[in-house]
Amino acid sequence: MTTATTPAGRSVVMQGSDPRLEENASAKLARKRAEASRAAAALNGADDAPLFADETPAPALTLNAIHTKLCKPFAAALVELKPGATTQDKSRALCMPFVDSRAYQTRLDRVVGPEGWSVEYRPLSDRAVLCRLTILGVTREDVGECNAADENAATSAVAQSFKRACSAFGLGRYLYSLPQIWAAFDAQKRQIVDVAGVVAQMYATLPRGEE
Repeated sequence: MTTATTPAGRSVVMQGSDPRLEENASAKLARKRAEASRAAAALNGADDAPLFADETPAPALTLNAIHTKLCKPFAAALVELKPGATTQDKSRALCMPFVDSRAYQTRLDRVVGPEGWSVEYRPLSDRAVLCRLTILGVTREDVGECNAADENAATSAVAQSFKRACSAFGLGRYLYSLPQIWAAFDAQKRQIVDVAGVVAQMYATLPRGEE
């Protein structure tokens, strides 16, 4: 506290800030923040705990930093098979592995975040579409085509161009390297009989830890 004299000659007491009180308040705030951080880490795991404004921000993402996560093989359960060439008697078909486009989109969302990637499409002809995929500021492109007789021609061309553009970044590229397997084929249903079994055979060839 300090004492001052008014023009009338009276003494008045003026209350100022007490350094000890300010120090105690700062210490209490620091303790509360530390407790909140520990509680968040306990509930969500240390990696998910929210950062306070005065903590060091996470480093910016780069393609090199996220490449391993981006290129990791999809779960075997997400892999589907479409028949390619068939034997003369239609009892066996060449298995061609693929994964739905939405799984690619989910992988991108999880690895770089919804705002970390974007995609543009441009028709090149009645059967071809150009896809420009941008991830963390880097753009790569590829073309998708479709069979004119396909009733979902546009959808097929877009999906193919998107997956090929993803492959240019390494996402899903391993699917092109899986072994070619001929398997039992149901000609009436036009589908591979044992999809899970064939996919398991294909995944058994992946390096340990990637299957």
